[in-house]
Amino acid sequence: MFWDANETSFEFSRCYSEEWVERLHRGFRRNISLPFRFVCFTEREREFSAGIEQEMLSNPRPDYGALIEPYRQGEPMILVGLDTVVTGNCDEMAAFAMTSGMLALPRDPYAKHRACTGVQLVSAGFESVWSTYQGGDDMEHMGKQPHVFIDDVFPGQAQSYKGHIRDHGLGDTRIVYFHGVPKMDEINDLWVSEHWR
Repeated sequence: MFWDANETSFEFSRCYSEEWVERLHRGFRRNISLPFRFVCFTEREREFSAGIEQEMLSNPRPDYGALIEPYRQGEPMILVGLDTVVTGNCDEMAAFAMTSGMLALPRDPYAKHRACTGVQLVSAGFESVWSTYQGGDDMEHMGKQPHVFIDDVFPGQAQSYKGHIRDHGLGDTRIVYFHGVPKMDEINDLWVSEHWR
């Protein structure tokens, strides 16, 4: 999801540009060998390189509720934000989304009993996540959905930068999600320059 920052945007999410979309697309292209579509949900037509599809958001002045909108398609997907770096092969996670019939969310790195939304592995048929959304906190809405934890299905493969990578290193992580600050353009770790390009 990518929209021009507006009055609802927090300071930490005003850094995004088309280049962030392009880098995320290239990261998945390098790390998924299965055929896939890369879809950017946005509030206006944009110029992207070949291979990036665009879907218009329903609200021309989006807020963070737009993060739920990709569910309207009802298709299997790996759903991530622009503050994500793909660092390894994601074929198994893609296959899970295509075949499991389940929704998988990460454990909140600061409260491991509940889910967060940094990386979402979504099987087909979850349109109700969008149709039942009544506004408000998108993460709270997602936590109410029946789900399993990515951390249990794919241990160590989808990790928070602040909650794990910063202090423990990359290890076998395939997808690193950022939240708040810092973002990947603010850190000098070698793995960032290798994978976020």
